[in-house]
Amino acid sequence: MAFFPIKRSLTRATHFFRPIVAFVAILLVVLIYATPKALASDHQDTTFLATKLTAADLTDLYVFKSPTNAKNVVLVMDFDPLIVSGERRPFDPNVLYQFKIDNTGDSIEDVVLQFNINGKGSYQTVTVRGPSSPIKVGTKSALLPVSWTGELNQTFSASNDIKFFVGTRKDPFFFDLEQFFKIIPDRNYSLQPNPSPPFQVLSFRPPGQAQDTLAPFNVHSIIVELPRKLLGRGKIGAWITTSVNTPRLRNRNLAQIERLAVPALNELFMDFKAHNNSNLQTPTQDASNQSQFIRAFVNAIGRPQDIANAVISVAIPDVIQADLSKPSGSYFGTQLGNNFGGRRPKDDVIDVTASVVFGSAVTGITTGEIPGLTTDNVGPNNANFLPTFPYLGNPL
Repeated sequence: MAFFPIKRSLTRATHFFRPIVAFVAILLVVLIYATPKALASDHQDTTFLATKLTAADLTDLYVFKSPTNAKNVVLVMDFDPLIVSGERRPFDPNVLYQFKIDNTGDSIEDVVLQFNINGKGSYQTVTVRGPSSPIKVGTKSALLPVSWTGELNQTFSASNDIKFFVGTRKDPFFFDLEQFFKIIPDRNYSLQPNPSPPFQVLSFRPPGQAQDTLAPFNVHSIIVELPRKLLGRGKIGAWITTSVNTPRLRNRNLAQIERLAVPALNELFMDFKAHNNSNLQTPTQDASNQSQFIRAFVNAIGRPQDIANAVISVAIPDVIQADLSKPSGSYFGTQLGNNFGGRRPKDDVIDVTASVVFGSAVTGITTGEIPGLTTDNVGPNNANFLPTFPYLGNPL
C-alpha cells in the first residue's frame, strides 16, 4: 500500500480511502478455506498466516477487570479465525501461545503465561506454564516448567484462584467489514501487491443497514482469570505472541512469528507489506517503527500532525495498558483518564480509533475532519457475551 497526497477538494473523498485499507486486520480480507469462502479481520495479518499457519494468526487481545471478582483480572487471546458454524477445527500442537506482561515500564516482559496443545485429532489437551518470570525475553522464547494441564473446551482451575478456558468461542469482534471492502476492495492478501482499484462506494452503511460481518464466525480462545497481584501492582503493558520451532534456533528455543496488542494500530496505519517485519519485533522497537507509519498516514489524509501525536501518545508502544491499582476503567483510560484502562470485549475499538483519526475526539481538532468515517454504525451484540467466565459467547 502506498500513500498519496490528497487534494482539498471533493476528489479527496475518493483518494483518502486507499491508505485506510489497513483497517483490514481488525478488518477483513477474503480467505479461501477448504470450508466456504469467508472474510477475515486481523485475522489475516500476513499472507503466510492466512494461508500456511492460521493457528498462529492472532486476532484480538482483551485485558479487563473481572466482572465477578474485583481482585481479579481477565486476559483473553483470540486466534485461528473464521471458524464456521459446526466446524470442529483442531488446535495446532506446534504453536506456542504467550501472554506477555511488562510491569516495570520498559516494554520488556516481566511475567509470561505460556500455552501449548498436546496431541492431535479428536482428543487434545492443553499445557499451561506460568505465570512467572520468563527464561528468555524478546523474540526468542524458552519453555517454562509445566504448571497445569487441562481439557480443551472446559473450564479448569488452578491454585492461587486462577482459572482457564482454552477452546472455541463466538468471535466477539464486530465491524461492518463487508461494506468496508466495497469501499476498499484491494486488501485481499492473495492479490498482494495489488494497486488500489477505482472506488465504488464512499461511505459506511447507515444505522439499521450496517451489518456485523464476523457474526457468522467462531474463533479459538485462551481465557485466563487470575489475581491482579500475580501480574503486578500498578501499571502494566500486555501483548500476545505466537512462536514456533525453527531450525535456526537451538536448545528448543522458539521463534516469534506474530505479535498483537492494540487493535487497529498496524492494520490502520501500516502498509500491508510491513506487517511481517512488525510481527518479528518487540514493543521496544515501536517508537521508531510504527510511529513513522502513523505520521505518514495522518499526513496522507490531510489532517494535522497533532492527530498523529495523539495516537502515538496513547498507542505506542503497542501494548494494552492497564492500571491494576484502579478499580475500573475505559479503553485507553490508563493513558487518558487515570483509570484501569485495558480493553473489554464490548469496547467499540473501531469507532474509538476512527473518531480520533477522522474526527475530533480526544484532540478537539476539526481541521480536515471526515465525518463519514468516524463510525461504522455497528455495536456489540449482547448475545455474543456471557456475564460469567469464560465471558465470550458459546460457539455457533
